Amino acid sequence: MAYWLKMAFDAREPSFEFEDEPEKMRLFGLSLGIPVGTERLPTKAREITEKKVYPDIMTMPGLNAVSAKFKQIVEEFEPELHQFFPLRLTRKDGSLVEDEYFIFNCTVSFDSLLFQHSEVDWIYSESKNKCPWLEIKDFRVNALSKPAIQGRHIWSNFRLRCPGIYISDAFHRQLKDEKIRYCESFFCEELDIPWVASENVQPILDWEKKHGLERGMKPWLLQHQDELK
Repeated sequence: MAYWLKMAFDAREPSFEFEDEPEKMRLFGLSLGIPVGTERLPTKAREITEKKVYPDIMTMPGLNAVSAKFKQIVEEFEPELHQFFPLRLTRKDGSLVEDEYFIFNCTVSFDSLLFQHSEVDWIYSESKNKCPWLEIKDFRVNALSKPAIQGRHIWSNFRLRCPGIYISDAFHRQLKDEKIRYCESFFCEELDIPWVASENVQPILDWEKKHGLERGMKPWLLQHQDELK
């Protein structure tokens, strides 16, 4: 079994603003899915509310903050593979949040969603600068290729747009056992079907053949490494 994991803002968690927001700050929510540098990431954030709960996964403006506890679990499953950028948090009164937090970035991306076996729909933009994408929804059937994800614990989509990341059943159980909060997870079926691009992302491939790679998306970023600094 696998799960789709997303951030979930909880009314009990604090809100922050970055104190050193860089120009053209990178925005990738819970993860981009490919390695990035530090030039476009902040290092400090200050609370703008007054809350007492600092969960293990927090929503930040366009990014995330995860605890050392979450980092430890990730490293247990896939050591030295994903990125954790230190993030200094202070409370509204200026005092330091003692626990360590990081901006997390899953660095593994590949597509595994089986279109014909999932309750998803293709969305077509009127803009010539945006390729089609699949609308992947909560509480719908999302089927993944078991051969494609075998041996993986944390990954994100490559060509398909989807907030959050995918995680293995073992990793999901560990999050539950360690009471990691706050996040939402949705069960994904695993089918013993190979993932074939022409059967699952052909509208994207057709668009790319006509227009080229969409600027800012992962295939384009991998060909423009300067954008990842």
